[in-house]
Amino acid sequence: MAQVDLHRDLVKQAADRQQACEATEFEAYVRRRIYRGPQADWLGELELTHLYGACMTLGAAICGAPLQHFSTFGQDQERQFCVEGLRVLSAGPDSLWRCMEALKARSRSRRPYFSTDLGAFYTWLRAARGRPELQDLLGCVHAFAVRNYTMKPNKRVLGWPVPGVRRMSFDTARRQSGLGGALLKRLIGHVDGLSEAQSGALTETTPEQLSRAIDFWSGLRNLKSTAAALNVLPTQVKGLIDKGILRSIRFGTALRYVYAEDVDRLLANVTALPEMPGAGAYLPLRGHCRNHRIGLVRLITLWQDGKVDGLSRGADLTGLQAILVPQDVDIEARDIPLAHRDLTVLEAASYLKIGVGAIRALRDAGYLGHATCLNADTNHRHTLITRSSIWDFETRFLTLGQLASASKVAPIHLARRLDREGVPTVRCGSRHVRAYERSQVAACGEIMRRSRHG
Repeated sequence: MAQVDLHRDLVKQAADRQQACEATEFEAYVRRRIYRGPQADWLGELELTHLYGACMTLGAAICGAPLQHFSTFGQDQERQFCVEGLRVLSAGPDSLWRCMEALKARSRSRRPYFSTDLGAFYTWLRAARGRPELQDLLGCVHAFAVRNYTMKPNKRVLGWPVPGVRRMSFDTARRQSGLGGALLKRLIGHVDGLSEAQSGALTETTPEQLSRAIDFWSGLRNLKSTAAALNVLPTQVKGLIDKGILRSIRFGTALRYVYAEDVDRLLANVTALPEMPGAGAYLPLRGHCRNHRIGLVRLITLWQDGKVDGLSRGADLTGLQAILVPQDVDIEARDIPLAHRDLTVLEAASYLKIGVGAIRALRDAGYLGHATCLNADTNHRHTLITRSSIWDFETRFLTLGQLASASKVAPIHLARRLDREGVPTVRCGSRHVRAYERSQVAACGEIMRRSRHG
């Protein structure tokens, strides 16, 4: 009655016009409240003024009415807003929660925020939060904001403190973890099974997600720290990865990270070896590999596959170098890296039994072809000797090392004999490479007979 008395002139003008206007759902609800008292629903405690404010502002947010132009809307639009707001609020707290989720999902901001997404509805609630009958509405909105939006420490929402951080920005996560934002997104994407596009689109995280990502990260080692733990070279760590002894993972970059549990398992296997007080008939791992011309990675692979027995452990060394290998251990013959693929310069030199410098000279002179390849760990390009050019070269030439191996003669003695026989070497610019045409070697009779099986 106080409101009617306050606006009696406006009410009288409306009555004099006698313009018929079909009541909206909101207006019909208000009339029931006036005639019959509060209804048995979630809105029963609200005064009509607050009922109007809540329905109209929520409806404005649903209809996408810009907050800065809210006062310019006419009566017809306000009636529509009230209908939309009542439709949501009359169905109870769950309906309001689903509506707020839809408003958040509709946001175009890279980092949505509750005061922006809820628009006029949040602004009205914040202004009227002191009213005791609005506590149920305030509690629902407060709980939704805390659970679904990034919060700063000591933040207050609608005048209520936030009990604990539920969501945080990546800037906060970066400061807490000490890891970069891009790496954190990749870690979270991996542990939560997100696609690269999904993890890249993340704008916030939760303490639980961050904890899982940090726990996973703590179980990884980079190549340098892995090499230090195993007391080997980083290139040998890469070899162990290629052989499947160590597992690795990438996070969208060229860098590889090794699982720490694999490193610990390998070191535990070394510790489990029987300890020898002295070397005796054993050689340290590095010395054995050097004397027997076997790669460290290959020997470790054979050991892990159960093909090498009798290893022991020294007490004065660490990592894999603590392994002691019997001098008479039987290492199976190594397969020659037949060029079923392109070879590195070092592999090509080993395969053709010639020096690395000679391989480069043959390449530069056109006897061997080359192709560039991208190193997956460094993103640097390096040169490979093509397999087809190696095949073509072997069809026409034999190197001194190949001839010496087939003849079971020291290369220096064989080289002198070939020089005495006048067999020409391959000329590569100003340099002579000790490779010989097969036809020239064949003319030397005895030398060819000895090298025929090579």
